[in-house]
Amino acid sequence: MRRLLKQRDFLLVWTGGLVSVAGDWVLAVVLPYVVYAVTGSTVATAGMIVAELVPGMLLGSVAGVFVDRWHLGRVLVVGNLAQAAVVALLLLTPGLETLALVYVVAAGQSALAAFTQPAESALLPSLVAAEDLVPANALNVLNNRIGRLLGLPLGAVLYAAFGLPAVVVVDAATFVVAAGLLACVRVPPRTMPEDERVAGAWRAFAHEWADGIAVVRRDRTIAVLFVVFGLMTFGGTMFDPLTAAWVRDILDGGADVYALLTTAGAVSGTIGALVVGAVGARVPPRVLTGWASVIAGGLLLVRFNVPVLEVAVALSLVQGLFAVASGVGVEALAQQRVPPAYRGRVFGSLQATVWLLSLFGALVGGVLAEAAGLLVALDLAAVLTLLAGVVVLVVLKAPNEPAAGGVEDSSPGDAQD
Repeated sequence: MRRLLKQRDFLLVWTGGLVSVAGDWVLAVVLPYVVYAVTGSTVATAGMIVAELVPGMLLGSVAGVFVDRWHLGRVLVVGNLAQAAVVALLLLTPGLETLALVYVVAAGQSALAAFTQPAESALLPSLVAAEDLVPANALNVLNNRIGRLLGLPLGAVLYAAFGLPAVVVVDAATFVVAAGLLACVRVPPRTMPEDERVAGAWRAFAHEWADGIAVVRRDRTIAVLFVVFGLMTFGGTMFDPLTAAWVRDILDGGADVYALLTTAGAVSGTIGALVVGAVGARVPPRVLTGWASVIAGGLLLVRFNVPVLEVAVALSLVQGLFAVASGVGVEALAQQRVPPAYRGRVFGSLQATVWLLSLFGALVGGVLAEAAGLLVALDLAAVLTLLAGVVVLVVLKAPNEPAAGGVEDSSPGDAQD
């Protein structure tokens, strides 16, 4: 991991991400609270989540076309500067007198993230060697954890001392700093394949978008990765509305127990990022993703069905490590196996799928718990996590290895894992 952080361009991207993530959490810890304090409405607060999810779902695959066309470094620099400008709009309504502006800001940031997130995923394989993708992604997970740990208390302190405008200014400033760091990255040039150079801007756009969707349909490896991302996302977000209910109704705990388990998960995730970053280069991403998901799903089944506090804390500490490992592994798999010319479109479509399934996963989790019982919903979510690992191990074979049923995996962008 230290070797990667000595690589100038990766360090610039990593540091820019850390600064930006910390700024995101500075605002994220304050804004929902302020919206609820002003409106007294949970519907108004939930509206922020909808505003954050919908643009990404609608724009994901379309934005990927432009990401594949444009210079990745410029996408990230301009995207961060634009996000700074969008966040700064909140200064026009420091007391949130105009709630609609909050939704506009949330939607605007989501729309811009539809460009910057796939651009960052597409850029990483050009900055590090294929065998370093797992530790590089683990460092990005660590980056997110550290950013969260820094941003949460800073946001609370800023709001208590100076109010919402100070929080907004700091968040906007972090985007500007990140843009400055990213502007210094030396991004390797890319060339579009000959069959993508179609005359006419709109015709070219339509052709490239359709071709990106076709790659997902016809490439067995990429299609499997979509299934795996889908299972992980749907199962993972089913937990969100249910964990607090499980603590209260089954574990017989209070807010202190919920906070303890949440903290244990956060600590475990941070340690997991360090461990995976240290040893991940020696484990093929397919193996890492598959077995980590199987183990994480199994631990969740035990945790939810053995309602003992000590067991829950211990399993939270262990399960978080495997959850990070599976997430890092599947990201590295996608970066390895998606052809460079299609990375923007594929990662854009993946991100749109993740946002869509996040919305449905949370909804289905809540409804299923009411209809069939809390444990049924939680067990289903754990099984989906486990199933994602089984799909990777059984269906997604290593490069040049016959797939299940004797079908060859013919992904055009396979790299050795």
